[in-house]
Amino acid sequence: CSTDPTLPATQIRALYSARFRLEFVFRDAKQFAGLNTCQLRSTVALENHWNAAFFALSLGRAEVLLEEAGRLQRPASRMVFSYEDIKRRAYNQLFARRILRNLGLEARFHELEKHPTRPLELGVKAA
Repeated sequence: CSTDPTLPATQIRALYSARFRLEFVFRDAKQFAGLNTCQLRSTVALENHWNAAFFALSLGRAEVLLEEAGRLQRPASRMVFSYEDIKRRAYNQLFARRILRNLGLEARFHELEKHPTRPLELGVKAA
């Protein structure tokens, strides 16, 4: 459906699929990157906050893309991405490093990354 009857069907389909992807970007930014949590009143400050939220989301997406490209030795065509999983992995790494540091075993952190049971993936849905 379109209000412009001159648009070809392929272009309408492309616009709708882009809209669908954009809705996921805004959803992730609102739920996980703090897009709605800003209480600033200045226009410049609000714009900076929004840019920071979308930048954090973009960094997470870039991390997944680079990880997939390295694993597959080719560009990732179909990426499974959940910003919640990015946050969960980062929290697991932070928590594991803190525990190992308190035990004096921080040098053994790399063993967790390569462990077959993947303890740093605990709670990740799209692992």
